[in-house]
Amino acid sequence: KLAELVKLSSHQLSELINTQFQMSFSKLVRQFRIDAAKAMLIAEPRASVLSVGMSVGFSSQSNFYAAFKELTGIVPGQYRKSSSSQP
Repeated sequence: KLAELVKLSSHQLSELINTQFQMSFSKLVRQFRIDAAKAMLIAEPRASVLSVGMSVGFSSQSNFYAAFKELTGIVPGQYRKSSSSQP
């Protein structure tokens, strides 16, 4: 859909993303989702970690936790706790 919107073939879009961001389209999307989740974990302290993961586009809690830990080094609950204790 994105390729259609920007009037490129999916191959051209993939090459452009790889060149500009040094990562695949799926990794770029995952990074955006984790960034959105990090913001939500802080902005919405009453939202469950699972609801945050689902609202940013992850299909399961395990996928969300794995991606979050891979990109941040900690699980979402630890991130929320450490971020809320900072001034």
